[in-house]
Amino acid sequence: MPRPDFEVFVAASEAFAGFETAVLDARTSITGGFRIFDMRTRLVSDAACAVGDTWFDLLVHVLRRGVTLDLTISDFDPVYATSLHQGTWSTLKQAAALVEEAGVPADRVQVRAALHPATPGTLPWLAFLPESLRRARIQRAALSDAARLEAPGLDSSLPNLHTVTHHQKLAVIDDDTLYIGGLDLNDRRFDTPDHDRPAAETWSDVQVILRNDPAVAEAKAHLASFDAVVHGKVSPPTMTHLRRTLSADRRLKLPFLSPRTLASELEQAYLDAIGAAQHLIYIETQFMRSRVIADAMADAARARPDLSLIMILPAVPEEAAFDPAPEIGLETRYGLALELEALAIIRDGFGERATIATPVQPVMAARSSRSTRAGSPIIYVHNKVLVQDRDFALVGSANLNGRSLRWDTEAGVALTDTGRIDTLRYALHRHWWRKDLSGDWTNPARMQALWQAQIARNDVCLPEARAGFLISHDVEVHATHSQALPLVTDDMV
Repeated sequence: MPRPDFEVFVAASEAFAGFETAVLDARTSITGGFRIFDMRTRLVSDAACAVGDTWFDLLVHVLRRGVTLDLTISDFDPVYATSLHQGTWSTLKQAAALVEEAGVPADRVQVRAALHPATPGTLPWLAFLPESLRRARIQRAALSDAARLEAPGLDSSLPNLHTVTHHQKLAVIDDDTLYIGGLDLNDRRFDTPDHDRPAAETWSDVQVILRNDPAVAEAKAHLASFDAVVHGKVSPPTMTHLRRTLSADRRLKLPFLSPRTLASELEQAYLDAIGAAQHLIYIETQFMRSRVIADAMADAARARPDLSLIMILPAVPEEAAFDPAPEIGLETRYGLALELEALAIIRDGFGERATIATPVQPVMAARSSRSTRAGSPIIYVHNKVLVQDRDFALVGSANLNGRSLRWDTEAGVALTDTGRIDTLRYALHRHWWRKDLSGDWTNPARMQALWQAQIARNDVCLPEARAGFLISHDVEVHATHSQALPLVTDDMV
């Protein structure tokens, strides 16, 4: 039976199943680039579970059929992101075991760790050096000797600082299928559209599959070239359907913490969509910290009185919501300050035409904490989606912060087909309201007022009486815990 040429998945239970199906269908090749790819991740679809329990088993199965695997996973700063760095090297070990278990030639399985080459100039490196040495000592003391072997670079006497990462999440199967969005592959990302798990285990995300589409070839070309691009060896290839963020190390970088931006296509896609919007800008994002995007939205709202906004955000960042430490870290507090400022700009521009909402579970929380809102456990939002009227949509890995739009390697797919945009919109709306919507509830010219009225009712309802998941976004934690850092670039967080 032919597979659909466009599919939308709104949580990992759907997306992982779709990805498993695409991999099971593979005839010749799987090529991917992910921030995290843990082969111990549990399989969820019936078809995949028939061949094993984990992604390791699934990949052994398809490799034995003659499929090749070419996978690039991100590596991370060993001092500031030690656990992620260890995870990367764990995946490399899994890849070595994969070759042995599948009994295939080693050249059929190419799994590499890619550390972005950009590093700070001497002045910011010296400024961070005392903190780098302090963190390195803490991490070394916390790890066993065996674990330290899985964190190469942690024992360096003068640690370097790697501030940029590859944040993309995409795969191409057989040159005809593209899987792309915001989801990495590990069990932490697993959730269902019902989000009926402890708050710290929820994970809302969006992924799409396109088949027999020009974006597939562009994604394959991006995966083949991005490492050479960020190392300054080649220029970014020209693309029409894929949007990217790409950066490289600066040639003269003495005072600079930031890399040199090579492509900011995702930021430009947002700006173009905001500039073209007539009725509705619809955004789901993990972070709203970009002053550039906030200013563009406020300017558009003032210029076009019929323009409205619906934005879905997490209540607070993951670190603030779920870290048991009583104090929120400085980096997170700086992010809260940036978001507080950006949301104030947007609200000032749109006024009552802006609906900024956050999802919570329709149950009463056992106690109040940073991971509760309106008496309910929060649902963590990791989505990265833009829909402009019914004319344009973007699904990918980039958040609305300077890091995603200027620094990190990111990839997203642009949609201009009205049918696909409608399919995406209806899936997103059904997810948040827990039912199919029709009429004015999905009409870009009228839906914001209806959504806002129902969200306001949800704010004062008992959890079990709410419609869907959405309540008003509250910036109390932002205002209480934010910390401005005037001398630090906005793009850092």
